[in-house]
Amino acid sequence: MLALHRTLAAAGLLLLALHVRAGETITLTSGEWQPYLSAQAPHYGPVSRIVSEAFALEGVTVNYVFRPWSRAYLEAVSGGANGTLVWSTAERDSDRMRRFYFSDVVFEGKSVFFYRKAFQWDRRTLVGVRLGGTAGYDYLFDSDPAITIDRTAPSDELNFRKLAAGRFDVFPANLDSGRYILREEMTAEQAAQITWDPKPYNITPYHLLLNKSNPSSQRLMVAFNKGLKRLKDSGKYAEYMQSLK
Repeated sequence: MLALHRTLAAAGLLLLALHVRAGETITLTSGEWQPYLSAQAPHYGPVSRIVSEAFALEGVTVNYVFRPWSRAYLEAVSGGANGTLVWSTAERDSDRMRRFYFSDVVFEGKSVFFYRKAFQWDRRTLVGVRLGGTAGYDYLFDSDPAITIDRTAPSDELNFRKLAAGRFDVFPANLDSGRYILREEMTAEQAAQITWDPKPYNITPYHLLLNKSNPSSQRLMVAFNKGLKRLKDSGKYAEYMQSLK
């Protein structure tokens, strides 16, 4: 009888532990990246919603803290938050790979060439093309000495305005972000001057990152990946991503 009581007590403690874990709350940092992530958007944007609901399916609640991107990363590194979203993969010996666990792919961002409709060009080469770029961004074609990029603008929004004004002819950018800027941040007259090549020149997977220094991170990452799969299987993931169109 004593053994039975001990077994029941142990089982109760286990259930209590599971319940506490299932009801835990974590903090994730993020930067502004419309239309994916924003402190001003419903559910903090569709990507934030996907992350929140994937965790919620496994009993975890997410609090978001929006910061400039560099600060969002540093707060996650320091342990001021459990992790950060969303980030691309990096080289194996990079700071990012050393410090964080990477989730399964949360979404894939498509990079395309936006260009002035009046500009005719051979899309097989960027040599000789007046190309715009955002300060601090890396591009696949950076290493080509024959390609020159005007990086005087600090934001994509300003680069789209420069593109519409004819300051350069082509601007590489994320497709969803670019369409959002054309739709929400520019006049109809400006937006009407710009189109894009529908074929992406690059597709980038983006991930949730959880700090390796936190002993709960591996367990939380397993839970998130499981919840993300459940969300995709339910059809809700596709529904939320469709809202970007």
